[in-house]
Amino acid sequence: MSRCLTPLTVHDRVRLDQALLHTCEGGATSLATWAFAPHIIWQELFSYTWAEIDGWWCLFAEYGDGVFMPLPPLGPIPNGKHQASRPFKDVVKHVVEYMRVKNQGTAVTRIENVPEELKQGFQELGFTVAEKDSDYLYRRQDLVDLKGDQYKVPRASFNRFCRSHQAQYRSYEVTDQDECLALFHRWALQKKAQYSEAETSSNSIARYMLQDAESAHRVILKSSNLLGLVGRVVCIDGTIRGYTFGYERSSDVFCILVEVVDRTVYGAAQFLFREFCREMEPYAFINTMDDSGLPSLACSKRAYRPVQMVPNYFVTP
Repeated sequence: MSRCLTPLTVHDRVRLDQALLHTCEGGATSLATWAFAPHIIWQELFSYTWAEIDGWWCLFAEYGDGVFMPLPPLGPIPNGKHQASRPFKDVVKHVVEYMRVKNQGTAVTRIENVPEELKQGFQELGFTVAEKDSDYLYRRQDLVDLKGDQYKVPRASFNRFCRSHQAQYRSYEVTDQDECLALFHRWALQKKAQYSEAETSSNSIARYMLQDAESAHRVILKSSNLLGLVGRVVCIDGTIRGYTFGYERSSDVFCILVEVVDRTVYGAAQFLFREFCREMEPYAFINTMDDSGLPSLACSKRAYRPVQMVPNYFVTP
């Protein structure tokens, strides 16, 4: 099967989008990872390849420990290179056997980002199904209105920012790349200083995640148009103090992929988040992805009162 694998590039976005569109079971999920951008941005950490197996589109990710599937097989794809001659269960058994041989029987073999709609099917096939961190899903209008006592804190932060600054909220341009990357480095140092105040296991994990995130942000800032991302920045006195990027998951759901804000500017994060959500008027819901198991991030996301925690699973043989 290795000979059938093709390296994933930014030009494969249409292929993945078509495969997602024609995935009957699971295709309606609100999971943010059922999209192109959340995977390709990690191309400097993982080697992504794909193969079309009897009409099913299969994505693989390989790193030092082995190979896994960041998404279940997608499809079947109409007018693909091959007609879908195998049912889903047979394709799953085929790709899992490939990974087991490739990984020499190690525990790396797995399929990630399995939505609730596919959970039972994998269980019936004899797989072990375990929970991953759930996505946070919000009603967009709630994030715009910020009404009631439950939104008192973010509303106050937003109002204080507006009183203190004449900010410019505008579209990201490729000429902003260097300034945004410099902002990322300042933001990362600010976050690391925060984590250093208390040496906990979650803070140690967060520091490592910040190191890995730099390459992802570079890809986003350089290739946002090719990735189908919507980018916005907030400027104060002509200087970029925050940026955010997101993408359409479905006609109802818009996902926010990243948000970076100078932490010394009080209320800037709340301002950028609210304005971005306000602009996404065609969508009923906003997905801010998961919290990576970090308590501080979970606290921030819970403050906006999600209407649903979207279940996410990974399966192993």
